[in-house]
Amino acid sequence: MPTYELAIIGEQDVILSFKAVGVQTYAVSNSDEAAETLHRLVREGKHAVIFITETAAGNILPIIQEYSTRALPSIVLIPGRHGSVGLASERIRRIVEKAVGADILFGKEGR
Repeated sequence: MPTYELAIIGEQDVILSFKAVGVQTYAVSNSDEAAETLHRLVREGKHAVIFITETAAGNILPIIQEYSTRALPSIVLIPGRHGSVGLASERIRRIVEKAVGADILFGKEGR
């Protein structure tokens, strides 16, 4: 059975604390770097979960959506330097709505 790793992509000051718990950190300063890093990590195929800050993910959501159809890696959005901008909760809402046919998280019926 293969051993998978955890990774995080985002702003240096946000991701630094993840290094202390053994998560591989990848600091980026713009969406091009974030996209390039994400593509590389997925291509390498050794990560089960890739966390990405909402700030870093903001302009590469179509790429993240494309990878979400794969079993691995799971790409999880987390709040960035300035807190949550709602991307993570919106993504989770869409996934749940697709799975059950209704928005059970925020009380809106299926669209």
